[in-house]
This record gives sequence, structure tokens and C-alpha cells, in this order.
Amino acid sequence: MAEQKNKDGCAAKTGKGCLGFLLGPAMLVGAVCMLFQYEGEYVNISRALDEAEPLVERVADIAAPSPAHEGKLVYVRGQASTTDILRDEKYGVEANAIRLNRFVQYAQWVENKTKRSGSEKKPMFMSEYEFNRNRDSEWVYSYQRQWKNKPVLSGSFYDTRYRDANRVFYEEQNLLLLAQHVQLGGYRLNPDQIARIGGKDEAIPPTRIPPIVQGRAALNGKYLHVGRAPEGELYYGVNTQDPSIGDVRISWKANKPTQLVSLVAVQRGNSFEPYTATNGVNVDLLYTDTLSPAQCFEKARSTNTAQLWGVRVGGWLMLWGGFACMLSPLAGMVPFCRKLAESGATVISLLLGSMLCLLTIGAAQLFVRPIAAICLLLTAGALLWLSITLRRKAAAAGRVGKKKKNLNNQIRS
Repeated sequence: MAEQKNKDGCAAKTGKGCLGFLLGPAMLVGAVCMLFQYEGEYVNISRALDEAEPLVERVADIAAPSPAHEGKLVYVRGQASTTDILRDEKYGVEANAIRLNRFVQYAQWVENKTKRSGSEKKPMFMSEYEFNRNRDSEWVYSYQRQWKNKPVLSGSFYDTRYRDANRVFYEEQNLLLLAQHVQLGGYRLNPDQIARIGGKDEAIPPTRIPPIVQGRAALNGKYLHVGRAPEGELYYGVNTQDPSIGDVRISWKANKPTQLVSLVAVQRGNSFEPYTATNGVNVDLLYTDTLSPAQCFEKARSTNTAQLWGVRVGGWLMLWGGFACMLSPLAGMVPFCRKLAESGATVISLLLGSMLCLLTIGAAQLFVRPIAAICLLLTAGALLWLSITLRRKAAAAGRVGKKKKNLNNQIRS
């Protein structure tokens, strides 16, 4: 690992300011669209689950499809199993499994950029001398060699020693193989349901080296390591314990051929299809676990709620970041009390982002949950009032500071 330091100059700050004024509005528009869209999707999914749950009929015997349940929403539980052999023929890997994955990783330099100030603690990798030297608003670049899932572009690295240092000696694609025939008693699962079967994955070691990498590859337990590219007529050896930049390692994992699943879907012949609610949302629940019908719907609702809050938090962070991109460059132009201006810009960006987030959520729910929407809109109004008040106080403080500075200059003169 190595480190490199630099300070942002005037040109860099100007460029970042221009980029912020372009990136900020794009982030705001994207966040508002994302929040507005998923609020409606969440309500539609919730209503579809509420509509479907009372219609579920339990199938006691899954040995053969029951004509009495044809076209009805049913609950089925049992062992999903397959006799298919999944093969990655290029590397001689095969397994009797429902799912087989090939994973490819590359040894690459990774750049880490951190900004340190006089108030933060000394990083463990840095000496006391380096930490105490030029600590004010200083960028620190550190470089580490890591296994990455895709090649890392190094052409824009700050340190010239690592710029364009990343390379890839052998390129390969990740691969997912799924069994074509998976039975659940007398029923057959459709491809979408097969893709959702989970279970613990186990490593599958490769058995042969492809001709294309003969002489510069080695088998090492669950990995196939591919070393450096040839130069002239010589091959470099591969060191699996200390890989070089550009080395590649490939691994495989597969789950067991039998998995206990719980399923809620519409019976159609000897297979299943999703239940379509009146609002057009499909309900097709499959979990790799022993769950009752009520637990299946409870888990679906929990997943829907978790996704909603994930989108809300992500949208709120995007809104905060969008306003910060536009306000931070303006705060950096203040000739005095710059630290205070930057802190004020951060607080105002947070308040504006929170206000716009609440406004968007409230507007999206106004027609489906009017009481909750009104509460959110009132909260957003309170945040708007607070942000305006803080902005006025900051402006007043700036005027007072300017007057004091002019008065001191007059006294000195």
C-alpha cells in the first residue's frame, strides 16, 4: 500500500463547482422521480397482497395435481428437487444442483481518497509525522491491491506510479446456470420460480485447465488461478499466495439439488403461474423455508416495506447530496468565516433535502393516504420555515462580521 497527498487548487475548486451545478439538479430530479414512483408501487403491492391472502387454498397432497384446485390460488409446501446435471464444460465443472454459479475476480490496484482535517484522528496506516504535516483540507490517496469482481480503470489515478498500472491478462465472464426441470411433488416449477430458489451454496473445485491458459494457470483448491500473459516465448509463473496485478481467479458454487420451499401461486395444470390482482400486480411467492401461508404474506409485506424504506433513505441522501453539490461551491467563495459558511451550507442542504423528500412522499400519497400525506406536508412546511430562519440568521451573522472587520480596519488605520 502507498499513499499520496495533494491540496485542491483554485482550478480544481472551480471545476468541482461547475460539476456540482450540473450534477446537483440531475440528482434532485432523479431522486424525486424515484421516490414518487416507488411510493405508488408500494401501495399497489400492499393492496394486491391484501386481496390475495383470503383467497389462498392449502394443498395437502402434492403427489399429483388436484383438479379441484385448477385455476385457484394455492399454497404448496414440500421438497423441490432436480436430477439435472449443470455443467460448465469449458472448465470441467459439473454438479447435480438447482443453481451453479461461476465467479471471476481480478487482482487490481484500488484507489482510496479521503479528506482529513485538523480535528480528525490519525489513520492507523499513517505515521505521526505525515499526519501532522499539512493537515488542513488535505486529500490523501492510498492504494491497495485487492480482488475485484471487475477490472478497475486506473487511467485517472492521482499517483502517476499507479496510473494505467491495472491490467487484465485473461478475461472471463460470470456465469449462472439453472436447472431446467425442478419438481415439487407432482408439480413442475416455472423458470422464474426456479431462479428464486435459495439455499446454501457450496464450493465446486475445477477439474481441468482450458487449453487457452495452459502453462500460465494453476488449480488451487476451489480456485483456478490464471497468471501473467506471455512475453515472447516465456510464461511467467503464477503465485496463488501473492498474485500480481492482472492475475485472475475463478471459482464455482452450487446449491443442493433438493430444497424445502413454500409456494403461493395459481395452479395451472401441473405447474404454477402468478395471481394477477385487480390493480394488475402479480402475486407469486416462493421462499426457501418452511412457512405457513400467513408467514409467506407477512414476509412479502416485510420485504415490500424494507424496499420502500431503502428507496426513501436512498432518495433522501440523493436530495441532500444534490443540494450540497449546488450550495457547497457557493460557501467556498465566501471570503471570511468560510468554515462557518460551509457548515451552514451542509445544514441547509440537509434541511432542504429533507423538506423536498417529505413533499414528494406526501404528494405521492395524497390520493391514497390523505391523513398521512397531510402530516408529511405540514412537517415539510416546518422544515422550510426552519431553513429560511437559519439562512436569515447566517446572513445577519455575516453582515455583523463584515461590520466588525471594517471597524477594526478603521481603528488600525
